[in-house]
Amino acid sequence: MTSPYNSVSVNPAVYYGAAQKLISLTEEINTAVGRDLLPWPSYPGMGGDYPAVRAWNTACHKLAGAVRTAIVAYAGALAHFGDVLNICGYNWGTAEYNATIGAKGAPPALPPRAAVTPMGDAGFPPMPDPKGDNGAGLVIRGAGTVETWEGAPNGRADALDAAATAWTAFSRSHELDNAATILRGIRDSFEVIHAPEVPDIKEALDVLAGGADGIRDGAAMLATELRNHHDGLLDARQRLSATAPAAFTRHPGAVSTTVDNTVVRVSVDAELSGDDVRAAYSHFTTAASNTSLFDYLAHCADRDGFRGVVGADVLKYVPQLRALKELPLTTVSGDPRANVDSLERRDNDGKPVSTMDVIATWEAPQAALTAVDPNALDKYGPLVKNWAMLAVKYGNEAGVDPRMVLAMALQEGAPLRTGYPRDGVTLPQALSDPGSFHPDPKGPQAGVMYDELRLNSGRLGASKHGRPIFNYDGPGNSIGLTNMKEDPFNEIATRYQDKFSGQSWSDLAGNDDLAMKAAAYNLKMLNEEAASHAESRVKAGQPLDQFLGSGYNAGGLVGRSEQVARGVDSFRDGSDGGNNEVEHGRSSVSLVALANQILCGSGAYR
Repeated sequence: MTSPYNSVSVNPAVYYGAAQKLISLTEEINTAVGRDLLPWPSYPGMGGDYPAVRAWNTACHKLAGAVRTAIVAYAGALAHFGDVLNICGYNWGTAEYNATIGAKGAPPALPPRAAVTPMGDAGFPPMPDPKGDNGAGLVIRGAGTVETWEGAPNGRADALDAAATAWTAFSRSHELDNAATILRGIRDSFEVIHAPEVPDIKEALDVLAGGADGIRDGAAMLATELRNHHDGLLDARQRLSATAPAAFTRHPGAVSTTVDNTVVRVSVDAELSGDDVRAAYSHFTTAASNTSLFDYLAHCADRDGFRGVVGADVLKYVPQLRALKELPLTTVSGDPRANVDSLERRDNDGKPVSTMDVIATWEAPQAALTAVDPNALDKYGPLVKNWAMLAVKYGNEAGVDPRMVLAMALQEGAPLRTGYPRDGVTLPQALSDPGSFHPDPKGPQAGVMYDELRLNSGRLGASKHGRPIFNYDGPGNSIGLTNMKEDPFNEIATRYQDKFSGQSWSDLAGNDDLAMKAAAYNLKMLNEEAASHAESRVKAGQPLDQFLGSGYNAGGLVGRSEQVARGVDSFRDGSDGGNNEVEHGRSSVSLVALANQILCGSGAYR
């Protein structure tokens, strides 16, 4: 049909057909998980707890958790986006119906919401920890003595086999194997639709297809690691059993062994001396280190998880999948303009950006940066280099994005401490071209003097606006490189006592290290205790960095930001003569981009 809106070509049946396929895929992922992966009860402790298996246990738990997280996000996104597409199709159909003159039959009916309940956290509990005390992996029994070797593998062979079989079946299931192909086919069906929201729909379908691929690949990788461990474990036990007679050279012919699910039992029909036992331990240690199991365990994982998973991140699409699940439902209005309103918004520069991508900023884990060449920061001078390194130090420590920490310094106290703006050039403009950045040598001392002035004026009850604090600013004056007020400092010092023991708000004056640390933990507090309560429509209206920037400027206290997150309050726009908290948040977004240029674009960190 030809729409009455801008003469675009739209067929509501394409929307309805796509929605039905998404709902069917929701049912299919539910079926595959329920059939192949649940319940978990036979898996606890499958890796054991001997020293050589520690890294494997951690990597296994991490990868299994990542795949589960992706599955839950994917299932929820499928069902919810199906509902969104149904409403979008209905709005187009109703608009066409209303625009048709003459006989036109019954009006379009709104398809019902998806009846399927997507696999969620409650129905899909985490896989049990593979670490478990299954007893000693090798037991030596002599005449009247029992000795154990704690270095022996004590994993559960049956559980490893069952887990490997389950994850293999899931990764190869037709429900999962076909999902990405089906989703890309749905995307292609929108090639014939010429409507404003189609680019956002295609992007969402690409994310769903990528999520399906990631889940399949992650499950296959996990199955491979489980199978490798299982096969290596069986081989190691057989080798330890076979070499046992050679471990007791003083008792030839007196040694027998049995192997079961978690242990190798060595029986020696003789009295064992301390030298016998020590020699046996040394022999078994050497024998174990030469097995394929111990070689595999030594090289399969590092601190980031299984080495083979690098480059195939199953969590890559999780923030966007979660965002699709949280998209505000399109308004049922019969007006197609509501479709774009739900799927797209304008960024701070007035450019269109998908609502999914905005919400995804709230769902992505806070970034940590790794040093590459900190000396690359030298081009910004010692002052900014120090701030940048402190931002990384305390951002990583607090679990918040170091770029956001640096952005707060650049937004708050850095202009005064660098002497910008100067000659019509702002600090961000100067830092964007480090060759033109020439900070005022007197700037740092000016910052200290300003802090002392504000500290003393605050004690007299005057705010930076020249009005009584108790009538105007609430939390009072702010001091330090990151312009922090006393109440938020006290709040973070109470919450993170081990980090701020013996330090008070007044110590921020002239102490850039403490200021950056306090800003990092203030952002951590706002993110974990306020942003975590955000309603979907709040997330859809602004990226997380903007919310945190506004919250920081709004006093930095959890209570106020939490009220905004829950949708019962809003940040000030400056119309009351006070701080423009909204604009402060918006500028935070651009300063995070500048901080990224300084920290990562310079080659100092990645």
